[in-house]
Amino acid sequence: MKDPKFIVVGTARAGTTALNNYLHQHPQIFLPAQKEPCFFCFAGKKLKYKKGKFAFAITEKAKYQGLFKDARAGQITGEISTPYLFLHEQTINNIKRYHSDPESLRIIIILRNPVDRAYSQYLWKVRDGREELSFEDALKQEKKRMEENYSFDYFYAHRGLYFWQVKNYLENFKSVKIILFEKLRTDFESTMADLCNFLGVDSSFEFERLGNINSSSFPRFGTLGKLITVESKIKMKILSSIPESVKIGIKESFNKLNSSSRIPLPIAASTGIYLQNYFRDDIMRLQELTGIDLSHWLNPAYE
Repeated sequence: MKDPKFIVVGTARAGTTALNNYLHQHPQIFLPAQKEPCFFCFAGKKLKYKKGKFAFAITEKAKYQGLFKDARAGQITGEISTPYLFLHEQTINNIKRYHSDPESLRIIIILRNPVDRAYSQYLWKVRDGREELSFEDALKQEKKRMEENYSFDYFYAHRGLYFWQVKNYLENFKSVKIILFEKLRTDFESTMADLCNFLGVDSSFEFERLGNINSSSFPRFGTLGKLITVESKIKMKILSSIPESVKIGIKESFNKLNSSSRIPLPIAASTGIYLQNYFRDDIMRLQELTGIDLSHWLNPAYE
């Protein structure tokens, strides 16, 4: 089968880049060099976002299947594309349309406290020179940005409304694994062993722990960050041939070089409380749906 046997569908800013590196270490798992091919949400489409181009997205089936041609016999193949969770409706429709065996596909979902996730996504766009507004002003502009066809990478709050995203996957696939970002960080060994069991690979494999990957920071030169992160077909073609671990090493070195000594401030208490209230009902519904204790997301940590 040329299609992947598992997909990590997101969410963004919840450790998927680190997870990608860890899964690459396992000899029984194959992931392509390109993280975020995004085929199942953009198949056959021409993307025309006002801001946020997604030039790296693969929209042709043959090219997508070619990502897995180097998998060895006995390896389980998979890929990671964080837009799949937020764009759940079109992604699931395309999986059923294009995947050769959607019934057997295993889905992995990583979730993070939506308040922390929203702020991390904002800082990520600031780091890359793609966000000029303050976090509070960006939240106020979110509805307008949605109406003006900005990409969902600018939907800091809306992207964290997980209930319907998760519900749709649970209702459409037999094998769905939900992981919490917080548990991946605090209970790494057992979380990875559990994930390996879900994928049917050796759960006793010892992963080499890595430092912070794809972390947020303030840029020393915003224009430089924007130049380096510019999206173009030529750039993506070149990068697609470079192993993900090498690309991440280059990117981390650049981020370190372009990071100022100014440490990002914690989220403002008033903003944290506002977002916690914004997400509260969705978190409660998600907790009931999944049976996962999410009370630590509801604690008044921002007061």
